[in-house]
Amino acid sequence: MQKKKTTGPLEMTDEASLLYHILSRANELASNTELDDLLDQMLDLIINVCGGNAGTLYLLDAEREELEIKVVKGPGSDQSLIGRRIKTNAGVAGATMQEARPIVIEDLANDPRWQRLSNNPIELRNVVSVPLLLRSKPTGVVQVFNYSNTLLPIVQLLGTRMASEIEKAVLLEASQKRGARLEALVDIIGIIGSTLDKDQVLRLIVRYAKELLHSEHASLFLIDDQANDIVLHISTNPDSDNSLRVPRGKGIIGYVVDSGETVLVSDVARDDRHYHDADQFTGITSSSLLAVPLVTRTVQLGDELGVAQTRIIGGLEALNKIDGTFNEEDANLLRTLANQAATVLQVAKLYSDANELFIDTIRALVASIDAKDPYTNGHSQRVSDFSTAIGRQLKLPPEELHELKIGALLHDIGKIGIPDVILTKTGRLTDDEKNKMNEHPTIGANIMRNVRMLDRELPALAEHHEHLDGTGYPNRLSGNNISLFGRIVAVADVFDALTSERPYRTALSVEEVFGILQRDIGSHFDGICVEGLIQAYLAGEVKTQKERELAKGADAS
Repeated sequence: MQKKKTTGPLEMTDEASLLYHILSRANELASNTELDDLLDQMLDLIINVCGGNAGTLYLLDAEREELEIKVVKGPGSDQSLIGRRIKTNAGVAGATMQEARPIVIEDLANDPRWQRLSNNPIELRNVVSVPLLLRSKPTGVVQVFNYSNTLLPIVQLLGTRMASEIEKAVLLEASQKRGARLEALVDIIGIIGSTLDKDQVLRLIVRYAKELLHSEHASLFLIDDQANDIVLHISTNPDSDNSLRVPRGKGIIGYVVDSGETVLVSDVARDDRHYHDADQFTGITSSSLLAVPLVTRTVQLGDELGVAQTRIIGGLEALNKIDGTFNEEDANLLRTLANQAATVLQVAKLYSDANELFIDTIRALVASIDAKDPYTNGHSQRVSDFSTAIGRQLKLPPEELHELKIGALLHDIGKIGIPDVILTKTGRLTDDEKNKMNEHPTIGANIMRNVRMLDRELPALAEHHEHLDGTGYPNRLSGNNISLFGRIVAVADVFDALTSERPYRTALSVEEVFGILQRDIGSHFDGICVEGLIQAYLAGEVKTQKERELAKGADAS
């Protein structure tokens, strides 16, 4: 919005006409709802009325009992003064607040109340200092320097008239900021709720806590029940030492975690609860602080099924508010963020626990198959590891890597339907036995097809023995009719089989196996999958059965 310009110097001699003209201009300014523009134009008008050449406008921050400079005017005026604060009892402006009436000083240099705030090149000889009165209480101060006339009754009337408009603009600006913060909070909660990765959730929480509350830093602490202390888990300060542990009951964060209360501290140095060791670990000198507990609600299982219990799992801090001190509005916002974050953390933990249980169950099932033949022990896990390494080389997204990992782990599960006499036979299989063994991909896919969570993993089970030229089994698929998962697991399966010891042959070297795989690119194997395996091996992400055993032996010694 462009600022409205006041007209030229006021030269009317008739006092009534002058008053009418000034109030008309004030009414024009009152239509401006932008606080900064309103203050700027108001100071212009009052300087004009007094015939001055410089001025300053302060507004009261009642919470901190300070006056904040909002506008500075005059040739060569020091704009860095904007935002500077003084106490409400300091200087000429403070005296104006205390007396709640205009003060005129004709000789500034010799007045003990005068405090020069900058090295402004303008010579400031005199001042008219007028309080902005709202319901008879001062809410700010306007000062005009080097005035040629005072017109105190008119200037005070003007200040009082504009004080109500300033209040409206301040309330409107606060409402807009509050609305913007709430909108941001809704967006933030949506973003936090879009992931079940615990560490990512925690990073998002501290990042958004800092941004939402306009603070220098934010820190998140989690309770370590075993050590009975509180651990700094993550901070927005990259220099923080995350080994910080606060004993239970110590520090402001300890008080918050134990009591479940929200704490606002305007001056941390004066708070007896402050844990001074924290400053050394975090690299942060704390001044103001807001801390809230992280509270989760869990559903009790067992005999008391469905009973919800609350539990504090940690605390969230915002440190050093940039533009003032933390207030109750900040506390409400941080509590809302913390509550939502704690809920997402709990869901993420449940998901992680369920996923670990799921994978552990699959591993136990697969291990039971591998255990039938001591020579294939660990084969399924290695194929899963190799397949995932190939997938990373192919830049598969995390979700697909997880699916590939599970599918490869289960690739031989169909052998549960193959007679042990065939599985454990050390000699060459008969044609009938070979045909029966070739059924295991179909058997495995049919078994796991009943598990709805494994729809996307099935191709790894069903297609890992298919060949690009259509000579594989069980369905003689060819080319792109074979899924990427099937093509990846085919390479990983053969690589492990050929580099592992078997009763009927010794393990081949890695170089020999790479040669075989490269020779059969286009007929049996997909070239990008073979190249992915080679690159993963060279990067140290793939280790053969023998290499793993050697590494394990070295660790044991």
